[in-house]
Amino acid sequence: MLSEEEEEVAFELKKRYLEAAGASGLDGLLAGICEEMEISLDAGQEEDLKRFVLIDAEWGGPLGVLSCDERLEEVAVIGVGKPMFVYVRGEGWRETNCQFTSMAALVEAINKMAKPLGRRVTLKSPRINAVLKNGCRLHASIPPLSDGEVTIRRFRETPFSPSELVGNGTFSTEAMAFLSLAMQCDSSIIVAGNTGSGKTSTLNSLFSFVPLEERVLITEETPEIRVPQPHCCRLVARDELNLGLGELAADSLRMRPDRVIVGEARDSGEAKALFDAMLSGQARGCYATMHARSAEEALARLCSLGIPERDLAALDLVVVQRRIARFSNGRFSEARKCVEICEVEDGKAERLFELDFDANAMKKVSPGKKMNEKICRTFGFDGKRLEAEIGRRVNCYVSEKRFGD
Repeated sequence: MLSEEEEEVAFELKKRYLEAAGASGLDGLLAGICEEMEISLDAGQEEDLKRFVLIDAEWGGPLGVLSCDERLEEVAVIGVGKPMFVYVRGEGWRETNCQFTSMAALVEAINKMAKPLGRRVTLKSPRINAVLKNGCRLHASIPPLSDGEVTIRRFRETPFSPSELVGNGTFSTEAMAFLSLAMQCDSSIIVAGNTGSGKTSTLNSLFSFVPLEERVLITEETPEIRVPQPHCCRLVARDELNLGLGELAADSLRMRPDRVIVGEARDSGEAKALFDAMLSGQARGCYATMHARSAEEALARLCSLGIPERDLAALDLVVVQRRIARFSNGRFSEARKCVEICEVEDGKAERLFELDFDANAMKKVSPGKKMNEKICRTFGFDGKRLEAEIGRRVNCYVSEKRFGD
């Protein structure tokens, strides 16, 4: 906490720093203020004041500081005069001792964070969706849409690898081995699940199995998908230009992609564009995320968005993930788990892998038909050779070797 005298110095320092547009150094400005006010500061006080000004003037106050903390997955403001909350990785939501005391301060903080992107919130444009320079996703809104709300989601700088998803228990070794073959035989896949279940992380990791020389086209609302392929073209939707994912995904058909990713299929335009890409046969595989609690719900939702049941045959697999609550030693925790992998046959979801909640382990419940035939046709396998290849890839994980070596 700053004393009243320190606050007076800090706000004067911030004012002069902003007037100079950062051109003048904080050291010189602070020395001049101290001389004018006839006060003396020790080295610790000087560093605290300079840090306060930089945080407030450049980083959007506590929003900027917390969004850079690697321990946190989300930072949330729920209104003026209310404590901010953070989602601590592996622990859940925690209340902080930070808050904004006025709407003007909150708007100023939001606009400072969005300024490098050329974006801002105003009364005429009271909502913003953007990706910050540090890779965080920013969503914010002000009255009349809300009482002043901000949600910042942090993403890992390096996406999860398949081995990490196996190691942290999200997937079993056999399920990941199967998915590696599915990606390499040009299957189209939807990763479904609830909010924060790791859908994008899984989609990112699956592209580790795609040849590096392929051309990948990504359409997103906010850039979150990170694939290792260097020939990657990204199109970002812009609400203010009336360019949504549906229009961008339709444009992808003219760009000769090897793989097409639709960041999230939420409305009829996006779902139609995704299936147009699948049915056109132009791309070797099409991929998307969507919100659904099961493969059956995912297919039902696609139909409700206008996809004819006969067109569902273009989709090969639905991978479903969930955030699962755990209670142990008097505390709640969360785990992200793949709960089922289903192939789509005759418009219906047929389970291949399913999470046994009692044993907390994913088990293979069906050999499948459609995907087995597709994999065998691609690689020239018979049934025995397919099982042997899956076993080989499982062993690669167990021995911590790279997949496909």
